[in-house]
Amino acid sequence: MVVLVVGGATWVAVQRINSPLASAVPHDPTAAAAVVPGTTPSLPWPAKGQGAVVVPSLGYAAQSGPESPVPVASLTKMTTAVVILRDHPLPPGSDGPAIPVTSADIAEYDSELKNDESSVAIQVGETITERQMLEGLLLASANDLAYTLATWDAGSLPAFVAKMNSLAASLGATNTHYVDASGYDPDSVSAAADVLKVASAAMAIPAFAEIVAMPEATIPLAGTVHNVVTEVGTNGVVGVKSGYTSEAGACLVLAADRVIGGRTLLVIEAVLGQPTPPPTIPKSTTTTTRPATTTTTAPSAGGAGGSASTTTTTVPATTTTTVPVDDLPIADPFKYTRPVAEALLAATQAGISQVTVATAGSTAGTVTATWGGQVHAATYVTATGAWLPGWPGQTVVSKTAFRSVPPGSSAGTRVGSTIYAIGSQFQVVSLKLNETVQEPSVWWRLRHGAVTVTTTPSS
Repeated sequence: MVVLVVGGATWVAVQRINSPLASAVPHDPTAAAAVVPGTTPSLPWPAKGQGAVVVPSLGYAAQSGPESPVPVASLTKMTTAVVILRDHPLPPGSDGPAIPVTSADIAEYDSELKNDESSVAIQVGETITERQMLEGLLLASANDLAYTLATWDAGSLPAFVAKMNSLAASLGATNTHYVDASGYDPDSVSAAADVLKVASAAMAIPAFAEIVAMPEATIPLAGTVHNVVTEVGTNGVVGVKSGYTSEAGACLVLAADRVIGGRTLLVIEAVLGQPTPPPTIPKSTTTTTRPATTTTTAPSAGGAGGSASTTTTTVPATTTTTVPVDDLPIADPFKYTRPVAEALLAATQAGISQVTVATAGSTAGTVTATWGGQVHAATYVTATGAWLPGWPGQTVVSKTAFRSVPPGSSAGTRVGSTIYAIGSQFQVVSLKLNETVQEPSVWWRLRHGAVTVTTTPSS
């Protein structure tokens, strides 16, 4: 009996002493917010037309003012390319399927030549890969390849245009409506902020971003074509697209990389409806036609009965050849647009700053263990420092998650972690004990068996 009683008491004592201590009670991980300090930069918006900027990874976007739909010319081709690449993805290093050139494509090409539209040479029977088609579409701004890609993808131009409008709607581009795949039709309209929604989606596709960053490409029959966005390769510019018609004016979308503290952020801006230089007037606007003859008869000097003198004067008749202003060529439609676009891009890049969200070793909160009628506290700190790129006025969101911290845990033990985020940019910072969490004695645990431990962040 004595053995049984002693053995039972010993078993109970061992269970009490070795019973697991209470885990930490997690602090409610609701998001804490802070605002990026600084004064919001004043951006140099265009004096005419529309302008907008976006930094996709920060979730930052701004526009020059209220917008309405306007013709956007060849910026439409960005949407054409996105639809094609979503329907027919191009893996890295892939050329994609070979696309045959049909007689219908040639008919479209011939029609575009008569209208003096941008195009590249094609011929019936040749095949052009999907990648080469996209290179001609985006670099040379070829309207004929826009038609070929559209009919290859959807079977008809109207069916493809329906896909383009569906894509615009899915991106929230509410001021956008397309009627063709190239943007030559002035009824294909959008707005600066909408254009950037498409451009952001496009630049997120590796094949698209790779193509628009190329200064030139080689296409069968057409040979070498050059990127119409001449800014590519300078000042960090990596694309994207330009467009011009007499109805749309000059339109330009530029994307550039901004490196901050070793991190690369993509900045994209758009300007629409920009004025253009005057057209080039032909050297000769007149042609000579049939001469006009004038005969003048004067009486003789001797009066009546004398012979009269006759003078015949031939005056060349001229006709003026009039060319519609819209049909006159402009040597550089983007002469006035580039400085506006580049200034807006530079100011947006300069507005991004580094925001410190955590400092290594700073006190982040307290772990408490309650036993013996007393509260025994130990602080925890941030294990590392961290920063994020941000725009003044943006919100930094943080969220903390805790893990079990039993009494007796020594300094350096991980307590949990905090994630800080601005847009899709984020940093995770570990939290660690700065000192040991006191542990109750064996005698106290023998009598009580449990300890309550709570984790509380600093205010």
